[in-house]
Amino acid sequence: MSYTSYKYIYPPRPENMIHPSGLSKFEDGTFLGQPKLNGSSMQVYTDGKQIVIMNRHKKPLAHKMDLNELKALHRGKGWIVLCGEYMNKSQADENNEAWNHKFVIFDILVYEGEHLLKTTFEERYELLRKLYPDNPVKKHLHQISENCFRVNSVRYGFTNIFHDITRYQMYEGFVLKLGNGKLENGTTEKNNVKTQIKCRKATKNYAF
Repeated sequence: MSYTSYKYIYPPRPENMIHPSGLSKFEDGTFLGQPKLNGSSMQVYTDGKQIVIMNRHKKPLAHKMDLNELKALHRGKGWIVLCGEYMNKSQADENNEAWNHKFVIFDILVYEGEHLLKTTFEERYELLRKLYPDNPVKKHLHQISENCFRVNSVRYGFTNIFHDITRYQMYEGFVLKLGNGKLENGTTEKNNVKTQIKCRKATKNYAF
């Protein structure tokens, strides 16, 4: 489907949850796992000139990112829409330092003016890897520019990775995404919840 001007798309997000003890059951090769960062959902819409920054509630997102750096994420021709996490909660990284005002990409919904409907998550992840090549600099993160990153995806080792990353504040847990799950039109918040599962670490506000 052609995407020739800005139009809001609700980002894919997990709604169903599992306990960390159940992560290994999904290591059958059909799911890809991504670390879940502890920030705010952020979508970047840009054609390289215009840019719109939104949250998952269809509202503009207040941020302190450099718009020129975000525009530089543009690739190809026409519009691109990127989904990610804006790190704005002063959460500590593995060096016990606040990791703030960074954008971490985890999905792509539009590329070269085409809404990527019916593409699988695995296809979109490989596209992200092509557009923003591997450049590991932190745990499971690939650096694109000074403040922009892409999160890694893995097919196995979910339990070990979950327990490793959740020692640090900047990681909230883990998200499992069905590799062959196809992108639906994000006209509502719930359009793409069926192909994702989240696993969160216990906090004072959340426990299994």
